Amino acid sequence: MKKALAWILAAALLDRAARQDDLVGMTTPYLYHHYVQALLECGETRCAARALCHYWGGMIQRGADTFWELFDPEDPLASPYGSRMANSYCHAWSCTPAYLLRQYGELLREG
Repeated sequence: MKKALAWILAAALLDRAARQDDLVGMTTPYLYHHYVQALLECGETRCAARALCHYWGGMIQRGADTFWELFDPEDPLASPYGSRMANSYCHAWSCTPAYLLRQYGELLREG
């Protein structure tokens, strides 16, 4: 029960933060991983699938054949180091879709 409550609170907090104009948005696959997983754990499969498609799909739509260290759908050229030349465009921490599809594939198919 405590674990479920923690996931519900995490999803609500991240969702609220994602909608705040004055906050730095989610731009790293690390944070998106936890956001999407929290949504899945709370039964928000449609929202989780949309987030997967929006974030990682956004990279693919921009020609990525590997996943990036940082991706801001609102500013695709953003870099954590101040120059798009200094971004990792094949980043291991960005492999979340592979994990989530294996771990929650049945839920995502239903959503």
